[in-house]
Amino acid sequence: MKLTLATFQQNALSELRNNCDTAQQLCNKNQCILSLSAPTGAGKTIIMANLIEDVLCGSAEYVKQENAVFLWLSGWPELNEQSMNKIYFNANNLALGTLIPISDDSFDEEVFADGKVYFLNTQKLGVNSNLTKNKDGREHTIWETIENTISRKRERFFLIIDEAHYGARSRGTENPETIMQKFVLGSKDDNLSPLPMIIGMSATIERFRKLVEGARAMTLPPVEIKPEDVKESGLLKDKIVIDHQKGGGMVMEMAILAEAANDWLDKCHRWEKYCKEQGEPKMVKPILAIQVENSGGSEPSKTDLDECLKTIERTTGMKFEVGEVVHAFGDPKTDISVYGLKVLYIEPSRIEDSEKIKIVFFKESLSTGWDCPRAETMMSFRTANDSTYIAQLMGRIVRTPLHRRIDTDEVLNNVHLFLPYFDKNTVENIVRDLNSEGIPSDIETGSEMQTLHVDEQFQEVFEWFNEQQFITWQIKRNRINNYLTSLFALTNLLRNGGWDAHASKQAKYDIVAMIKGFIEELKKKGQYEDAINALRQDIRVSNEYDTRNGGDVTTEAERTIEATEYDIEKNFKRAQTQLAHQDLGMLYIKEYTLDTFVEHQLDFILYSKSERAMKELEEYAKRKFYDLQNKWRKEISAGEDKYKTKFDGIVAESDEASQHSLKLWNPITLPYKEDYKKEQSHMFVNKDGEAFFELDTWEQGVLEEEMKRPDFVCWIRNQQNKGWALCVKYEMDRKLKSFYPDFIVIRKENDKFVVDLLEPHNPAYNDNFAKTIGLCNYLKEEKGIARAEIIRKEDGRFLRLNVGDSMIQHDVMNMRNDDDLNNLFRE
Repeated sequence: MKLTLATFQQNALSELRNNCDTAQQLCNKNQCILSLSAPTGAGKTIIMANLIEDVLCGSAEYVKQENAVFLWLSGWPELNEQSMNKIYFNANNLALGTLIPISDDSFDEEVFADGKVYFLNTQKLGVNSNLTKNKDGREHTIWETIENTISRKRERFFLIIDEAHYGARSRGTENPETIMQKFVLGSKDDNLSPLPMIIGMSATIERFRKLVEGARAMTLPPVEIKPEDVKESGLLKDKIVIDHQKGGGMVMEMAILAEAANDWLDKCHRWEKYCKEQGEPKMVKPILAIQVENSGGSEPSKTDLDECLKTIERTTGMKFEVGEVVHAFGDPKTDISVYGLKVLYIEPSRIEDSEKIKIVFFKESLSTGWDCPRAETMMSFRTANDSTYIAQLMGRIVRTPLHRRIDTDEVLNNVHLFLPYFDKNTVENIVRDLNSEGIPSDIETGSEMQTLHVDEQFQEVFEWFNEQQFITWQIKRNRINNYLTSLFALTNLLRNGGWDAHASKQAKYDIVAMIKGFIEELKKKGQYEDAINALRQDIRVSNEYDTRNGGDVTTEAERTIEATEYDIEKNFKRAQTQLAHQDLGMLYIKEYTLDTFVEHQLDFILYSKSERAMKELEEYAKRKFYDLQNKWRKEISAGEDKYKTKFDGIVAESDEASQHSLKLWNPITLPYKEDYKKEQSHMFVNKDGEAFFELDTWEQGVLEEEMKRPDFVCWIRNQQNKGWALCVKYEMDRKLKSFYPDFIVIRKENDKFVVDLLEPHNPAYNDNFAKTIGLCNYLKEEKGIARAEIIRKEDGRFLRLNVGDSMIQHDVMNMRNDDDLNNLFRE
């Protein structure tokens, strides 16, 4: 595929492919049901496209099955069109003509052809559909085609049900679940048997389970992608910002639309600046999506479209051309005139790739068949009764345009929704529905956050700070990759970015030499022949049970079987997969002359099955990975954003705790409430030059003391869990945890900027000892921090323990518990 899968996608694909292999072995006697559940934005279609390509074209582990057949079933024609487009534009190996949409007018086949993927939707399967009737010269109904394919190609015929929950929402078709369930349960009325292998893909596993209730089938272990994996990947926007009424006032539709237009225009400028700075080959061009009311008499909508466009043009100062403003109304599907401009109709699935489009008017047509990451801002004239529909719509626009998080501008990681007819209570309904739709983005209301940019007077400080590349840590729930996978991901990045063209090749030759050394050691010890024979042969035991004697064993016999070339080939491919899909086995035979190809394969399999060899390989990969990471971290972090983002992802997936280079973003977003107080000298301020914070009395007191210092310059609120914040790792209860010191303070000593970390911390908390040790360990690695203090208040004054002081560092590292820490403060 042209897109590189994220690690969680690769893992899901591997599980799904194994389940398909199992299903093909069992489906002659059983119906087999497989499932892939993943939240919105996880890339279900891309994972399924990879599965199809693996089956039809083969992979490192599996032999290609050119005679396999796929039927892709969804609830809507728009879904099918978008799925086909995604597969077509991302598949490398599928031949032209592989993807076939089933036309209700022209399709008439006795059986589905080998090596094809057919697309069908339930809208074409109602009782009045052409496909379901023998008329107008049609020789075969669609039900006959499917049944013939089942009977002739049972073990190679896959049904994919795309978003099974749509079957229960179909328009103008039969009873809600009837059509989808015909494929699962069979249908006597249509002479249709249950399909032998069904793969369901849905946002939640519960939805698919409801659809297949009652099936007499073997259900294989479900493949589930967790929302937190998608969120961490950067494939989805970090936040959905919802702007709504505070309550009580009159509704100001056009005033809110003007705000939405300004938000959209700001996103346009930000994306243009970012793409130019990063040298992106394709400019991201945001879209303002406007949801209007349904038709009002002779007008296409009850919403005043003329006033809408007039407001947008007046607010932005733009005069739109034909093709820049479009509509996707289901009725009418023709061009209309709005404020003197010809507004073209466009199919929803074509919006994303039509770069000229800037404004889209729509009603309800965008909830299915439409993924548009460019829709950065949305305004809805709908009432609070449409909360569920709006939640479904958000699932179409939360994907990130560049398939990654933006590390320099936090605003570009948000999508903004303006709802003039919603208040706090009705917005809660949207939040509930968003969660039920499996959307893992954080949800904030516009009144709960402030967007801050670098204060002009601190621009020099900001630039200096980012040049330092201070160490920051990322702590994950668990390690995702082994070090071998991480090593080759890193060497490929070094090659593609132009830093080290030979790192990957060198690592491969190192490993091949390790394989050769392992085999030579076995031969030297006289163990090689026995090991190879044990690999080639398998001892099978046959037990006979006498049912007349209560099932006791009466006879036991052993026999030895020899592996076939097919068995050796399959195990060789599995060994290649185990060693990070790097074709190391093929490189091994190329480097060392062996008697036969099979001998080479057996050597490689033998190596992959040795626990000792695999442990040594992992140790080598770990050592090599960290050597390269430490060598290139600063250079990569100072380079193009796309490489830094990729590097950070590789490093984060290599271990539970991963080290990164800190880079402040501009702008940033921070929490905000009306009772927050204005604070001075913060590096980041709003458009009015102000910043507001909620500080407790200790924090306020510490900050006031810092500001009185003659060398004080500015400070930053080090907000927890922000991508731009400085994170320190520490260990507590045998678990690694994250620690964000409250304040980053910048001072100027001898005309040079210096950075301090300050953490006012209540001694009653049970993490004092652990965090102090963690901060001390951080200072040992990061030499650029001048001062790092754990701060307490006793008898009306602050006590500061500076773990940046070498003598105090020594005492801290000799502490054993909280009592020792308390004594150190007293001293």
